[in-house]
Amino acid sequence: MLTIVNQLRLALLELFTTTKYRIILISLVLIAAFISVSELAVAKLFTKIILHEGTLSQTKLIVFVGAFFLFFGGTRAGHFLQRIYRVNVFDKAFKESSSEVTGAKDNWRWSLAFELTNLLSTFTQLGVIVLFFTYFNWIFGLIDIAILFLVFEVYGRLFKHQMEAQRGFVTARKNKIPIANVVRIGTRIKSGETGILLSGIAMIVLLGALIYFSYNGDISKANTVVLFFGLRMQNSNLSNISTGLMRFARARTHSE
Repeated sequence: MLTIVNQLRLALLELFTTTKYRIILISLVLIAAFISVSELAVAKLFTKIILHEGTLSQTKLIVFVGAFFLFFGGTRAGHFLQRIYRVNVFDKAFKESSSEVTGAKDNWRWSLAFELTNLLSTFTQLGVIVLFFTYFNWIFGLIDIAILFLVFEVYGRLFKHQMEAQRGFVTARKNKIPIANVVRIGTRIKSGETGILLSGIAMIVLLGALIYFSYNGDISKANTVVLFFGLRMQNSNLSNISTGLMRFARARTHSE
């Protein structure tokens, strides 16, 4: 897991050499985290509308439905703008960088920047989701943290192995040693899919815990539905991190 943290930190310092653009990048990451919180808030609002539909007055129902569509549209628009704006940030940051990179290295630098931003955003979203879980039920939150720790320990090992494999591919290319596509691509896909399988197992365990807490009355039905949406979002983030780390490893080694 420390290997992942160190590589992300080094990539951030190397790609964004000025404090100004590091702050802008962190701001974009925080915006992505805010969007994830908003999506969970939208799920909470949607659940409130559905479960209390018969007891709400017509005025309140209209207000809640209007707020739901407003929040949902806002999260989609924010996600779109955040992903579009970062392209301009990358361009300006690279132009102000003291190191000049051309040709294929520049292409890999762009790929590395996209993968870095995606991973930082996803990690931040994951952190916010964990806080969200802990807020609803601290025991469930602690169980989630423990499981995520185990997942990322495995992710770290997969990532370290992928970095070594990709460096081997780079060396082979320099020495004009042919590597079959099934090996180059298959290695990355196998590692990514292994991580996705692991995230699925974690999802099943956490769903079991959620059902248990809901059955015992420790979590209300409305919050159970929201936490279910949160678990699906967390599982999606873990899957994205798994495949994203493997693409990051490829871009990182090819841009060195």
